[in-house]
Amino acid sequence: MQFGADFQSLIERFSPESDKPIALAVSGGSDSLALLRLTYEWAKAAERSLITLTVDHRLRPEARQEAEMVASLSAKLGHSHQTLTWDRPRPSQAAARNARYELLARAARTSNAQVLLTGHTFDDVVETAMIRRRRGVRDPSIAGPVMAAPVPVWPAGRAMTLLRPLIQTNRSDLRAYLSVLGQTWVDDPSNASTVYERVRVREFLARHPRLLSIARDYVREEQNTRSFEQTGLAANLSRVEIDPSGLIDTALADPNRHVLKLLIRCASGTADNPRDSALRELLGALTAPGQRQTLGGAWVQRTKTGFLIGRDPASPSPDVSADVFDGRFETDPLGALPDKAKQPFLVRQSSPPGPLWREIISERLAHLIQCYQTPLLTPVQR
Repeated sequence: MQFGADFQSLIERFSPESDKPIALAVSGGSDSLALLRLTYEWAKAAERSLITLTVDHRLRPEARQEAEMVASLSAKLGHSHQTLTWDRPRPSQAAARNARYELLARAARTSNAQVLLTGHTFDDVVETAMIRRRRGVRDPSIAGPVMAAPVPVWPAGRAMTLLRPLIQTNRSDLRAYLSVLGQTWVDDPSNASTVYERVRVREFLARHPRLLSIARDYVREEQNTRSFEQTGLAANLSRVEIDPSGLIDTALADPNRHVLKLLIRCASGTADNPRDSALRELLGALTAPGQRQTLGGAWVQRTKTGFLIGRDPASPSPDVSADVFDGRFETDPLGALPDKAKQPFLVRQSSPPGPLWREIISERLAHLIQCYQTPLLTPVQR
């Protein structure tokens, strides 16, 4: 059994330091256990340490036992394990997902890991594509999860990469691999509950094998298209300039809408994207230099050469920790934040206190570019 990617190159691209552990999200299901067993074989040869992380959402009584099973297997393989508990459980898949990534990101960072691996498979990608198509999505984003992306929480996930090395692998192949090893797994009852749209889509595709085959071919084409488009996005993002005060200058007269969406997210200091319809309205309203509107926690102003984007001071601030301000600045004893008196009014209103800070928007964009330049279907080059 092999990974569905050039795993060695993928890890070296995002976590080249051999003393850094590799963090894995392992639930006890077949996909994540296959990820653990495969990564264990690689880590043994590469002499890298692993840390397995299991999230107990406290939504099912069996979850604690499943976490203990993963802990026992991790110990048997010679690697550490942590069970992470959601303190405020809510029966919402979206809320559970956000809480899960928040817990995983914080635990991985505490362990000094630079990457977080999950067991997403090609089956997950196809199901996501079918769900998005039913909702009217027709662009390449329909292809769902990518192989490499920033961890989708901010600022907890800053500078940490979410890797899905099994994203080109079928679940049936993974289960056959586990069966050969004699490794059992847990089937979460929610994966069989038709209350959830994903389960209904999965069962529908299972009843229509010809449609499933067509869907798989369609998704692979969309993945290729998206990979090509992300190369263009990376090129556009590399032309963006970030002032030490955190002000973003696109210098792009007609930027891709997705680029603007990403920049608005970075300027707001959050992980939230503005709605496509709202972004279209904003672009339609900003027709002349000097015109400005707010959107998604940021203000956007058209200039002669593109757009200026900054933090909307009237928008609620993200969580502020001891070392991160507003999701845009990090404490730095050598920091030299520009004097507030010399900053434009809107920039000054959202500036951190004192000079010992440095902006982290440019690092966030550099990380996005690195992820966008990661090939999906071919070996990753350093």
